[in-house]
Amino acid sequence: MSTGQQHHIEHNALTFEAVNAHVNSIDLAEVTAPTAVPQSPADRTQRLITAYAAARPILAAVAAIPLIPATWRAVVTTFVVALDGFTATFKAGKDLAVSDDLPASTMEPKLPAA
Repeated sequence: MSTGQQHHIEHNALTFEAVNAHVNSIDLAEVTAPTAVPQSPADRTQRLITAYAAARPILAAVAAIPLIPATWRAVVTTFVVALDGFTATFKAGKDLAVSDDLPASTMEPKLPAA
């Protein structure tokens, strides 16, 4: 579990009021606006991050409902944790400098010394 995930759980109650306040604070035009020009990977990534930030409290609330089968809740929880890690990686936008025309740079993995 990521630190970002723990931060969200500690500071955001999964109550109807908290989720509703979050949803009401969202600029739906920004989340739902269709794009007229072809999007770069950076644009698509930013759109994913924006949409996920809007939907995250709803997904977390759904994952906590005991009436939903445990396997479904596990899938939703796994999805939320995976996207939390993804959005934490790209928050600063530093990794979005890859374009469709250029090959992505590869980095050597940092492996522990044996």
